[in-house]
Amino acid sequence: MIRTAPVTSRMSDDVPYFEQDEETGKISQQYSDEQFIEVVKNSAPASTSEVAEGVGCSSDNAYRRLKSLEEEGRIDSKMAGNSLIWFPME
Repeated sequence: MIRTAPVTSRMSDDVPYFEQDEETGKISQQYSDEQFIEVVKNSAPASTSEVAEGVGCSSDNAYRRLKSLEEEGRIDSKMAGNSLIWFPME
């Protein structure tokens, strides 16, 4: 089966977090890991909404990517009251 429409996976109203190359069909992330890490470094401690604003994506998208980066050991987080804040790894 040939897919003719681009992949537009999304969980919120921001731009899709995946892009599909029309020629090759290769799917890539809209926002790089480095963009998220850079915003965390520059804003530490950074809330999820601060990172989302800095990258230009939704808070939902930012949270998923930040959790993934945390699981990979590239950033860290902790609760501050009712908020989750993000830090670069030392």
